[in-house]
Amino acid sequence: MNASEPVGSPPLVIGEAYADDFIRSVSAMQDLKAERAFYDELFTRNPENEHITAGYDDLHRLALPAPPDGFVLDLGCGTGAHAIRLARRGCRVVAVDLTLPGVRAARGRFGREGLEGGFVVADAEHLPFCDRSVAVIWSALLLHHFPRLDRLPDELARVTRERVIAFEPNAQNFLTWLAFNVVNPIVGLSTTTRNQRALWPRPLRKVFERHGFGGSDVHYVHLAWRDDAGSMSVVRRVYETMSAVLPLRFRANKFLVVFEKRR
Repeated sequence: MNASEPVGSPPLVIGEAYADDFIRSVSAMQDLKAERAFYDELFTRNPENEHITAGYDDLHRLALPAPPDGFVLDLGCGTGAHAIRLARRGCRVVAVDLTLPGVRAARGRFGREGLEGGFVVADAEHLPFCDRSVAVIWSALLLHHFPRLDRLPDELARVTRERVIAFEPNAQNFLTWLAFNVVNPIVGLSTTTRNQRALWPRPLRKVFERHGFGGSDVHYVHLAWRDDAGSMSVVRRVYETMSAVLPLRFRANKFLVVFEKRR
């Protein structure tokens, strides 16, 4: 597959929300121009950028223990951090990102290891694929970019035959919620775009249930961000010490959820 320029102007996903008001509570639309500009610059400057420091293979073994019978669509692939590791495990991967520098970087990583894959620049809400054309959609740190989750779940349900696997920042972790949902909208974070919000697993599950998915299993994981350095690293270590007695769902800074498509 050849890389092509993205089309359309999709709105992006939620942050803090309240159960059934999950979508309606947020009216802001994604600043698509700023989103593309931010990641164009980041992926051009660092073609092997990875958002977490370790734990990729553990996530893949947890949610996708064996290669599926069909394609795995890595949606929002960035520079290919997940795509290359999934391909090493024998998955037939199609890597898709909004940015051309990201897709070029992913293709370069595959080429250096002699691995085959598909590489497409596309808008996640308007994917250039036939209905039910991929077995699994791997969506890592993508959904939380969308201030509204309305069109995207329908598009994912259209394209996949089996399931969507999502890996997202966990709003039940107070520090994650504070950074993404309070500080970022007000003053911004240098490592993110203003679109991004931490997500709540239960309301997210309800959204996907309304779009034809069920059987969702939530796994809480704590994996360091790539930007864990300096003063923010100290704050995180203090919080982790203070929250050590809490249940994992409040300590983990991320969660992984598998949405099974209803037949």
